[in-house]
Amino acid sequence: MMLLWAALCLWPASGLSGPPAAQPAVTIKGVDGEVQMPLLGIGTWQYNNSVAKSAVVSAFGLGYRHVDTAAAYQNQVGVGEALAELKLKRQEFFITSKIPGGLNASATAAAADSCLKELGVDYVDLMLIHFPADFGKNGSKKERQVEWTALEAWAKSGKARAIGISHFCRRQLDDILEVAHVPVAVNQVQYHVGMGSAGRMATDDRDYMRQKGVLYQSFSPLCGPCNPPDNKELLTGALVTGIGKKYKKTGPQVALRWLVQQGIPVIPKSHVPDHMKENSEIFDFELSEQDMTLLTKAQHPAVGGGPSASDSGDRGIEEELVV
Repeated sequence: MMLLWAALCLWPASGLSGPPAAQPAVTIKGVDGEVQMPLLGIGTWQYNNSVAKSAVVSAFGLGYRHVDTAAAYQNQVGVGEALAELKLKRQEFFITSKIPGGLNASATAAAADSCLKELGVDYVDLMLIHFPADFGKNGSKKERQVEWTALEAWAKSGKARAIGISHFCRRQLDDILEVAHVPVAVNQVQYHVGMGSAGRMATDDRDYMRQKGVLYQSFSPLCGPCNPPDNKELLTGALVTGIGKKYKKTGPQVALRWLVQQGIPVIPKSHVPDHMKENSEIFDFELSEQDMTLLTKAQHPAVGGGPSASDSGDRGIEEELVV
């Protein structure tokens, strides 16, 4: 754990006024070599263009330099307006976007180009395939391979520094690896305290992703989509707040620190500046090995949004249902 943390780099600071932008970053495998990805980003899921714009402006004013968005969020215009308003040099911030799964080759390129147009940029730092099928969970191995191959060609034209996947499990990753000529940089999945000891069905094969050199990234790191009362467990629950008292930190800061201390990037979502600031103040302390173990062994909150506490729901493509 400590060796991994020591190996992280710093994302460079910029000239934007406000707190220093230098933040720990982790190395991912890019199209043309290594790429540095900030460990902290601002999430924008479920935000419209107006809220997304406001959130990005506020977050970047607090030192964030990574924004996560997607075609399916329908807020990339707002994100792009925020980035333009901030007047940062393009190399001073990191953009992750996503295109839908289940696309053919021409639709893949068109969807990815549309992301760039909406964002108002020439390239993104990381482009993900949002789901291993379409959002109706209709998909196949062949379709995944066609889409990945098309995304590789698009990225090689200079439009993405790295490419990856989201919601993919082992079987679906293997489909991609059979045809991949560009590294699968990232698998972005739901992961948070309460899932550290969960089985592979809940974590989308976390350990296998690491074995294959795919960076494991967390969305919903504070269990926002979890059903009540689990959606408050990492904010005010006894475990995280109790540990937080030792370090003069809040429950969310402890939950986020548990992730980044493992080298797992996080994209907590908030449009409230005070909460953004709180979420960003996770790099000035280190959890003890004992506290990391307690958090890893926690059984709650379990995965949210799936059919059960032990299944993320991302495997529900009919052809994938195997024991």
